[in-house]
Amino acid sequence: VALGTLVSVDAIEASVAMSSLLGGQLRADEIRVDGPRVAIEIDAHGDSDLARMARRLAHRGAGTSKKAKASGVRRIIVAQGSFKAQIARVGELTAEGVELVPDATGVRVITGPIRIARAHSPVHVDLAFARSAAELRLPAMQFGRVLAVGGTGKVAVDRKTVALRDVAAGRLAADGVLELRGALVDTADSGVPRAVAATVSPSDLAVRLTGEHVPLAVFGSLLPRSLDVSHAHATGAVMVRKTAARLELAVDGKIDGLVVDHKNLSTTPLPITATLAAEITISPEAIAIPKATLQTGDAKLVANGWIRRNGPVSGQLEAQLQSAPCQSLLASLPFRGPLDGMALSGELGARARLSVDLAAPAGEGTNLDTSFTGNCTVVAEPPEADVMSLTRDSEQQLADGTRAMIGKNQASWANLKALPYHVPAAFISAEDGRFWEHAGFDVEQIARSLEIDLRERRLARGGSTISQQLIKNAFLTRNRTLDRKLQEAVLTWRLEERLDKKQILERYLNILELGPRVFGVRAAAQYWFNLSPRELGVKQAAFLAALTSQPTSMSRRIRKTGGLDPDSAERVATVLRAMRRDGVIGTEEFDLARVAGMGFASSALRE
Repeated sequence: VALGTLVSVDAIEASVAMSSLLGGQLRADEIRVDGPRVAIEIDAHGDSDLARMARRLAHRGAGTSKKAKASGVRRIIVAQGSFKAQIARVGELTAEGVELVPDATGVRVITGPIRIARAHSPVHVDLAFARSAAELRLPAMQFGRVLAVGGTGKVAVDRKTVALRDVAAGRLAADGVLELRGALVDTADSGVPRAVAATVSPSDLAVRLTGEHVPLAVFGSLLPRSLDVSHAHATGAVMVRKTAARLELAVDGKIDGLVVDHKNLSTTPLPITATLAAEITISPEAIAIPKATLQTGDAKLVANGWIRRNGPVSGQLEAQLQSAPCQSLLASLPFRGPLDGMALSGELGARARLSVDLAAPAGEGTNLDTSFTGNCTVVAEPPEADVMSLTRDSEQQLADGTRAMIGKNQASWANLKALPYHVPAAFISAEDGRFWEHAGFDVEQIARSLEIDLRERRLARGGSTISQQLIKNAFLTRNRTLDRKLQEAVLTWRLEERLDKKQILERYLNILELGPRVFGVRAAAQYWFNLSPRELGVKQAAFLAALTSQPTSMSRRIRKTGGLDPDSAERVATVLRAMRRDGVIGTEEFDLARVAGMGFASSALRE
């Protein structure tokens, strides 16, 4: 017997009850189907090609057949056959030992072993159940309630496999969600079973995953190399929903044992334990985060924002660091480095709001607002980075890695009071125009630098103040990493609290790199011009200030050219314009300096 290419049967045997024969009716009591082979495809809505054929046949016979009486068939036994179904978004289902029990709306389907396999590279899922049962509505051929028990399985990602046990699956209604529950075997923890569950809602294309201390090692190959999950576990829930217009993602859980090794975060792998709750919506127009909460230790960050996906970059981000004890916030830093030994009291909170619109004119594309609540008091300064050491003679590491004694009693020291006004002013105009006004951080400059970076699509410019540069040169490495930036922020706060602006500027002018193995304005004036600092002219001061951002490369170009190359000349001209803008020099001095010679020492121009 065959029904197209969907169903074929070796034999059908009907058993007729004696009561039906005595009653003058020939009605089957039990039907046995031998060697059936069913191969169907089920779409995402639960409809199949076999169901569509059954509905067509039922429709054709509806006009000619009389109202059918209730069937007297007690059960239908299927022997030595196979049932295969390709289910959209699920995989391939195979079943053995099928038994059909008719009821008022169709049949109850009872099976022996059943297997579901999904091979979607690079993830492979294989589930096997000892028994299953389902309600099948006829003639629509639609499944109602479904239950499968006694399951085992495995999830394989590339060459790594994780085992599942105690798996059960079920659906309580025809249009309800499919639930899958089981235990994932944690091989990293002596095979301890970890509870996992999944719900699938085909009607709104939603999937929800939950788990308790789930090992993440098996998924390592799916993640960037910077994320080491070999000993990581996660607890919580993840939900993904797909609509016609957008993709929605929700995460609420905790992760521990994660190690992040990324050059932009730290030079040392960072161990991470954190909780995250976030909602993300992705549409063709934008990516939106209505709310996200990230907590590590006592540091809790709440944020929301959006970014447009098309056209010039535009978006908005609001972030709030909720108030917490200062010492707890410090302890939340994965690596404190030179901050070790620092003790704080008090509480601190912060808020920031960033707006970006690169469709606006240059210079108006970003806006950054910040505010703080509470206050931290230092109980003990960090021994390795006590900013008060900058007020006395002390050994200090220089930019090239060498160490030298820096201080007022050293021959290399240049007193701020002995310098012509235009010398320190040139450095302020070039590096930190609002030096006398801010408290160590120039929010406006940070916003401007961010705009330039976004427009040029590269890290073209930093926003560090003179105070930040002094801290970096005095206590920190030159790595541009997040942990170093956080350490820099804390120490810059201490610097502005303990030293006055003149002390900061004077120390800065005596340690900054201004040429090949040339540190401080006294050494630079001698190296480049054979002059003392007090003899420097306006253009010479502008030249030294121009060196601060690229001392090595600019020095190399000048020696190769035998004087100012075009790029270096433009950099000096930029500093002169900044000095005129800030009122350091007037128009007449600017015009004279622009055409003045540089007066390089011949020794400085030798290769």
